[in-house]
Amino acid sequence: MNKSASIYTILIPALFLTALMTLSLINYPAIFDNSKSMIATTYVGIIAYVVMWMMIKPDNFSKKGGFLIGLLFVVNISTEEFIDWPSKTYDLVATLGMMFVIFVSFSIISAIKTLKTKNLIIGIKSSFISALFGTAIALCFGFLINYLFSDRMVYVLQNYPGFKEYYNPKAFTFFNTFDNASTHIIIAPIISILMGTLGGSISLIILKLKKQNEFLEARK
Repeated sequence: MNKSASIYTILIPALFLTALMTLSLINYPAIFDNSKSMIATTYVGIIAYVVMWMMIKPDNFSKKGGFLIGLLFVVNISTEEFIDWPSKTYDLVATLGMMFVIFVSFSIISAIKTLKTKNLIIGIKSSFISALFGTAIALCFGFLINYLFSDRMVYVLQNYPGFKEYYNPKAFTFFNTFDNASTHIIIAPIISILMGTLGGSISLIILKLKKQNEFLEARK
């Protein structure tokens, strides 16, 4: 039987993310004035992640899947923020390409788990858990680069709507991250369920066809 993943797997990035968010609000209180709902959504979301992890009690396969998803998110964020593409078209293609890979990964994680267990629900849960862990990693990275590469982030975001409304441009980088975080923390798990259902369903079809083929072979 696959050993359950430790609660610390999700708790450590959750606490680290909470610390990064709280520190940004202390340093740049103007963020709170303009994004109360986004901030609340992100805090509540990460708490919900931990609670759902405790309720589902995922296995190590799901944890490894989440690490993969997190790595893909990190690569996606890095290509967006640290590569100066020749045009916005290249940037868009790179972003959409990485998102496609992430979506397919959710399906693959569910498909593999469904093949192993012959249970679609378990496959979907595995995809869902990978989204929780992967998104937590992505959000940590998203906030961390605002601290480590603040000048670069200011440069990248200088033409974004709302940038000039902030007296301190570094405050806007955290506002933008809260904006992205409040969206991804909700959307990623939903997509993981949809793509996980697709991947798991394909696995069940494969299993059914394999069983029918074995039955026909046995009758020969």
